[in-house]
Amino acid sequence: MRQEAISINQEKKEYKNMARNMVSIKFLGMQCVITKKDSVNIPFTEKMTVKDALEFVRHNYPDLDLDEGMIFITVNQEKTSLDRLLCANDTISFVPYISGG
Repeated sequence: MRQEAISINQEKKEYKNMARNMVSIKFLGMQCVITKKDSVNIPFTEKMTVKDALEFVRHNYPDLDLDEGMIFITVNQEKTSLDRLLCANDTISFVPYISGG
């Protein structure tokens, strides 16, 4: 019985650590409609860049139009570049340019 309690506590700790080691991608506007989600969390890895996150989204949501010339990218609400290194718990958005006339 005690071993089971230790095992359950260990699983809880591992789950909390996993949750801390994520990067969040926030979808905006039509991205939410296409993905049917407001956001998605991906596991954070050392030396992960914004480009890695973009490739993850492109692979998992091929219907999204994420042409680099048609979006600007933010991390934690600050404009950034594809080569930026990410940290655990960063939030990325691929913001579409809006034009009008």
